[in-house]
Amino acid sequence: MPEPARVVVLEGDYGVCAIQELELPDPGPRQALVELYAAGVGHAQLHQIEEPQPVPVIPGREGTAQVLAVGGGVTRVAPGDAVLVTPWPAAGGDPQLPAIEFDDGTVAEAPPTGTWATNAVVDERFLVPIPDLPDKEAAAVLGDTVMLALAAVRAVGVAAGESVAVFGCAGMGLAAIAAAVAAGADPVIAVDRDPARLAAARALGAAHALDLGPAAAVARIAELAPGGVDRLLDCLHEYEADARPGRGPVREGGSAVALASPGTEARRAELAAIAAASGYALPDAPDPDADAATLLAWLEDGRLPLQTIVAYRCTIEQVNEVTQMLENGEIAGQAVMVIEPLR
Repeated sequence: MPEPARVVVLEGDYGVCAIQELELPDPGPRQALVELYAAGVGHAQLHQIEEPQPVPVIPGREGTAQVLAVGGGVTRVAPGDAVLVTPWPAAGGDPQLPAIEFDDGTVAEAPPTGTWATNAVVDERFLVPIPDLPDKEAAAVLGDTVMLALAAVRAVGVAAGESVAVFGCAGMGLAAIAAAVAAGADPVIAVDRDPARLAAARALGAAHALDLGPAAAVARIAELAPGGVDRLLDCLHEYEADARPGRGPVREGGSAVALASPGTEARRAELAAIAAASGYALPDAPDPDADAATLLAWLEDGRLPLQTIVAYRCTIEQVNEVTQMLENGEIAGQAVMVIEPLR
């Protein structure tokens, strides 16, 4: 029978989200009905909010949830499982997306994740079973923010004892620092203009925290790492090509990657153009099962302090407040939306 849900919806007006009371359909053969514990709030959602949408859209790319029910063909998860919701699907065919009727009578396919809600119907390939973690709220950022940071660290080939520079220390940048430190990078050099972000970067293991613009930071890195750093992670918090350091801080033979989670096709095109102009690679898509296993191991041995990456927690009712704070740069790291269940 249909499942009631409170859902954040982008209704097409710039910067405005509403909460609708909707009914979700029963899960299809390869789908699961989940109840969200928490959802990540990142810049990908700002990209969506900044652009009018042709139909109502449910934001949210990552989260933690409990499985309530599954379709007859589901094999990855079972009712009662705790899961990560991730935008990176496990191998398989095209995802099954549920059709949802919104308040205005519009019927549209839900996005593959859509985690800004009390409940969601999700294709099983976007779910990864996890243990019953003590802080399932902070773990909401594992499915996209931290998993993509791990993919970027792997893409540039960070090895133990290598020097790494991270430009931009918002949520994605802090996740990149944590992943680089967990991989054994030394030293890690963090660059940002926000003292709170730099303090978080130091707490995550950055040896140097530079409150400098790109050009001045490149000069300072040349002093700290003569010849250049081995690896560069440029965490594109703002999509401005002229604000990038390029490969200036990187030694000959080193590698550099652009790391961001674009929320729209236009932003994805901008990211690709900036990466090409700056001489950066783009990371391959994460492998959700293998990467989740790595991140869970880092959590268990203390190498992934999520509470430092997650700087702000809000309720679903505070959605417009928290997105505005994110837009204004008032959140040092990543935000999560803590979701109260309906039942």
